[in-house]
Amino acid sequence: MKTKLRNILNIIWDKLLIAFGVLCVLLPTSPRYMNSTYRDSGVFLYTGWRILNGGLPYRDIWDHKPPVIFYINALGLAIANNSRWGVWLIEFVALFLAAYIGFRLIKKSLGPYSAIFSLLLWLLTLVFTIEGGNLTTEYTLPLQFAALLLVYDANKSDFPNWRWFLIGLIGGIAFFTKQTTIGIWIAIILYLTFQRLQFHQVKRWISELLFIIAGGLTICIGWVIFFGLHHALPQFWSAAFEFNYYYLIVNTNRLKPLLDGLAPLLKVGLLQFSMMGYVAGIILIFFKKSIIKDWSPLLLVGLIDLPIELLLISTSGKIFAQYYMTLLPSLAIFAGLMFWVFLSALSSWGIGNTAKKIFITSIVGIFLWTSYAPYINQANSYQSGWDEPAIKYVESVTSPDDQVLLWGNETSVNYFTKRRSPTRFVYQYPLYINGYVNEQMIMEFLRDIINNHPRLIIDTKTPGQPIFDFPIHTKVIEASIANLKYHYRFVENVGDWSVYEYVER
Repeated sequence: MKTKLRNILNIIWDKLLIAFGVLCVLLPTSPRYMNSTYRDSGVFLYTGWRILNGGLPYRDIWDHKPPVIFYINALGLAIANNSRWGVWLIEFVALFLAAYIGFRLIKKSLGPYSAIFSLLLWLLTLVFTIEGGNLTTEYTLPLQFAALLLVYDANKSDFPNWRWFLIGLIGGIAFFTKQTTIGIWIAIILYLTFQRLQFHQVKRWISELLFIIAGGLTICIGWVIFFGLHHALPQFWSAAFEFNYYYLIVNTNRLKPLLDGLAPLLKVGLLQFSMMGYVAGIILIFFKKSIIKDWSPLLLVGLIDLPIELLLISTSGKIFAQYYMTLLPSLAIFAGLMFWVFLSALSSWGIGNTAKKIFITSIVGIFLWTSYAPYINQANSYQSGWDEPAIKYVESVTSPDDQVLLWGNETSVNYFTKRRSPTRFVYQYPLYINGYVNEQMIMEFLRDIINNHPRLIIDTKTPGQPIFDFPIHTKVIEASIANLKYHYRFVENVGDWSVYEYVER
């Protein structure tokens, strides 16, 4: 019996460890403790809810993210009767897969102790970059780790072509979750180019690239056909691609926000250990190539990927902690590598396994102890329920059939109250972007409000989005704004927000 139990534990101990780690990361962001959500998650939840009620992204709900995130939210809401618990469950599964694949990958190349240390560091760091959860960069983590696992044996002569196709396929999914999460795939292509051309393997290089491209195009063509059949292809292109181009132009200051935003990666030491590991990786490549022969593709892709990820993160000019999640797979590899170097040094000094285990346990204990207080503070910050007064107010003065417009970026109120927005511009940021916005868009927005006359318009006082004022002024726009002002009267303030109610005149 004891032997059987021991065998079972040997099989499942890593899964239990990973599940516990992921649960610790996600529990503070669960509906049990976090009553509301942040802006991005609010938009995704609202869009998922509208999809389940016949809506279509871009055509019926404007947002500039690619479509995968909306359908993840729709699936989560569908399996839990419109509850956030379903989305949270999908988050748990996605992060478990990311952690498990990453653990297997690093264990395979650097051993179990390095895998445990790396897992601990990047999951603890995730606590400070997840920003309430249900974010695009969170759902691409399993795809990034899977791509690294698939490319691990890339130099073997019998490496199957279906793996290259699969790498391209999951790269396409990542791209249509968020365009800037494809750093690892760019690194893989660059690695293949250097590796194959160095050994004059041009035909092999072309073949591998074609399989990767075929996988990516499969996803791309699928979305194009989907939105084309629903007569929403122009809206899809405008929101998910054209807008992002102008968004990059508007935000030109990139380096300072990038450096200022690194703080979450420094909290538990992941960045510090990874940078030491990055330097160690370069040294191994140039001076100890025989040691890394079996996992050189993984190391080289990681070395190429890290600067690419930083470049992609900096493209928007506005840096949020969540953006740094795309760094975690590569940072996890180099943190594991640094720990492997430490362990190798201990072995070379003649230190036995018992002393090693004591050392490892001590290191893990120190990281957990020093991270406890920041973890609790981060968890407590999610419990503020900052938009609860507005949610309760809307529920108390409107019925489920009433439409409510949140002027600003607070679509989460529409989701939690289950009150539809009267317009596809559920938040109005795109209507204030010079170069992207035009008179037609503004008039579409104003006509939607005039025709649907939502019961309430709530001015959330979002900076840069003043109510009843746009960067384009024409006679027809001003006439429509005058119409709105005539039919909406100020009622009261709810916190810092101002409420306007529709009046039939």
